[in-house]
Amino acid sequence: MKTMVEYVHQRILSYPKNLIGVDFTMGNGHDTVFLQKYCQEVYAFDIQMEAFENTKKKLKSMAGIHFIFDGHENMDKYLNSFDIGIFNLGYLPLAGHHVTTLLQTTKIAIEKAIVGMQYVLFIVVYPGHDEGKKESQWIDEYVSMLDAHQFHVSTYRMMNKHLSPYVIEIERKNKNHLE
Repeated sequence: MKTMVEYVHQRILSYPKNLIGVDFTMGNGHDTVFLQKYCQEVYAFDIQMEAFENTKKKLKSMAGIHFIFDGHENMDKYLNSFDIGIFNLGYLPLAGHHVTTLLQTTKIAIEKAIVGMQYVLFIVVYPGHDEGKKESQWIDEYVSMLDAHQFHVSTYRMMNKHLSPYVIEIERKNKNHLE
């Protein structure tokens, strides 16, 4: 079975190439590196310098990447719209777990991202820690209320692993992603 990140990357392959991608939570750079290979232009957000350093080590080139040392809730200062976006919530893997995404800023970022996304938004949710539990409760409720005439919303999760990470995919309807 695929990991949540592998699943997201596989799903992205069903969308057109050479679009604008956004990694809303750069972390160790796996999504940024994937998006760089698939998209024409990538915006990568994080607030931890360690995330930038880890990501830069993984990249063969910096071409087409806009590194943004700012919180994802400020995305509208840098771009108005994008095609494919990824949130990988939680904390920086292999680093201290004291710095996590926060419900207060995640709410703002997701609401703005849904308005700005042209094709699809993936949210990898980690309910296994206190802040992640709060985020997952709000996100599940929020996305389930999105207008079904405008969006398809689905989830990919392990049903037999309580509090394991899961993916929410939000696709804007009326986009021909088979172009």
